[in-house]
Amino acid sequence: MRVAVASGKGGTGKSCVAASLALCSPDVLAVDLDVEEPNLALILGCPSLESMLVTRPRPLVEESRCDGCGLCAKECRFGAVNVFGKKVYFSHELCHGCGLCAHICPQGAIFEEERPLGEIRRCRCDGIELLEGRLWTGQMNPVPVIESTLDAAQAFDGDTVWDAPPGSSCSMVAAVSRADAVVLVTEPTPFGASDLELALQVLAKLKKRSHVVVNRADLGGADIDGLAERYGSSVALRLPFSREVASRYARGEAPARFDPLWQEGMRLLWSHLREARS
Repeated sequence: MRVAVASGKGGTGKSCVAASLALCSPDVLAVDLDVEEPNLALILGCPSLESMLVTRPRPLVEESRCDGCGLCAKECRFGAVNVFGKKVYFSHELCHGCGLCAHICPQGAIFEEERPLGEIRRCRCDGIELLEGRLWTGQMNPVPVIESTLDAAQAFDGDTVWDAPPGSSCSMVAAVSRADAVVLVTEPTPFGASDLELALQVLAKLKKRSHVVVNRADLGGADIDGLAERYGSSVALRLPFSREVASRYARGEAPARFDPLWQEGMRLLWSHLREARS
């Protein structure tokens, strides 16, 4: 089963739940898709064993062949190509590497070269294998790294737990699109409920069933149950606030390593996910 753990906002305990969920299933592959700030390796204590580059095509122009017709700029839906006179300028921060400009150039003046924008690290500890996607500093688009990390995870046959990016933007969509189940971690506060609703709306459009985990469930009074039910979801697990969990997690310890309530909660969550899928 491929389980994506997501959240409408940061700080709800998403990575905490993802790490604990991975610890409570045998022979699991953990996948860190929060590529702009990956931290599962820190939480699980997994050293990096090897890494591979993630690249994306970058368009370049052979000026001697370009006649400045402007077709590339006209057809680029991302606004990444501009033509001034007979000079072509590429905005590589906006470019999605789709290759359209090179494909349609009448003069064959545009060609592509691979440009590195991140890496995938393979880590292992305590029987858990971890794939960590990492977007390099200064790069603007995390989606290619997310998709390449998911491609690398496809070879694994057992359960996989994906730590998705927070929020409800295109990076979150890329991270959950191939999942069999999506766990949304939230907190019962006004901000938590508001951002949870955004995530539920996205998943409804993707036709993905979600399962809500309420972290720090005893702190706040937002009606998470009612909100989840409006979008065909339900609360699968409630976890109370614990100062010990907060303190030890801040030092890099996943709660499922030491807290019996979290251990039992993760086992119940696995059972709930498998029953919902069957």
